[in-house]
Amino acid sequence: MSILQRILFGTFIVLLAASVAHAQGWRGMGRIAGKVTSEQGEPLESVVVKLELPGSGGTETKTNKKGEWAVGGIARGVWQIDFERDGYEPRRISVRIEELTRIPPVEIAMKAIAPDPNEIIKADLVQAADLLGVQKFAEARAIYEGILAKYPQAHQIEPLIARTYYGEKQFDKAIEHLKIAVERDPSNVEARVLLGNILIEQGRDDEGRQALAAVDDTAVKDPITFVNVGIGLFNQGKAEDALVYFEKAITRFPDRGEAYYYRALVRLGKGDRAGAKADLEQFLRLAPDAPEAEMARKALKELGGGGMSRVFLAEEVRLGRKVVIKVLPPEMAAGVNVERFEREIQLAARLQHPQ
Repeated sequence: MSILQRILFGTFIVLLAASVAHAQGWRGMGRIAGKVTSEQGEPLESVVVKLELPGSGGTETKTNKKGEWAVGGIARGVWQIDFERDGYEPRRISVRIEELTRIPPVEIAMKAIAPDPNEIIKADLVQAADLLGVQKFAEARAIYEGILAKYPQAHQIEPLIARTYYGEKQFDKAIEHLKIAVERDPSNVEARVLLGNILIEQGRDDEGRQALAAVDDTAVKDPITFVNVGIGLFNQGKAEDALVYFEKAITRFPDRGEAYYYRALVRLGKGDRAGAKADLEQFLRLAPDAPEAEMARKALKELGGGGMSRVFLAEEVRLGRKVVIKVLPPEMAAGVNVERFEREIQLAARLQHPQ
């Protein structure tokens, strides 16, 4: 072996030894042991105990059935020790270890992580929603009330209870629970709007408007929020008040069709044929398959029939169906053959869509 080869070989041996020494720098003659319990004092098995001597590496172990653990053969210095187990908050401590000094056992209590109520009650909420969907309001309410009894802080359940009472037409109870929801969480836009809507439906307009006045329109995420309020007012014959909410929906959500349809109803009632026609056409562009689409097409057909008559969308209560009403002025009605008009009505009724 040449002199140069011997030098290189010696350098390699020194570097290798230094590397090994660094990798094993945490080893020594020290020892540490301890026990891990829950906050209630119960021993915790399978807690991972990770020990690290900063800059020198470390090792790890697990607790046994008694929650005990021990590690020997470690160097002196200040060690970082981490305790980890699923379902518990992790802990970290620092311990100074001396190789020739006995260290008292390390006692650690770990705090259980509080379960997420949303995960626990998810199955119950799904079951209650299914019951609500088939109008089993009392059964759904029993589930919601059970959740609220177990988690009194879950005020988000209050509007759901209110919906069950609303479905049973127990409006005062629905209002009571919605007021609780709004009091507990003033930022709950949906609860506040629903409260205002029901109050208006019950003729308590001032209270309803007061509830709605506190709603930030920009926080509303669905035009139906505005549309439902408008429908409640419209059904009470307050078309001008309803129009305000239909136009809010259109301003905030111009690409959704619902409000255009209901604004068309208001415009028809005011005799604004051009405005109603424009709204119905926009509604059909945006929502051609909506349940109201067939009625909108019929209304457009009548609106296209001339400028002397007035057209209304209405419901025939006895038969429970939507109808288009075309009203002729007296001077035109005088020249109409009544028998012929009745035959046309009968023919149109037979041609009604089966749906």
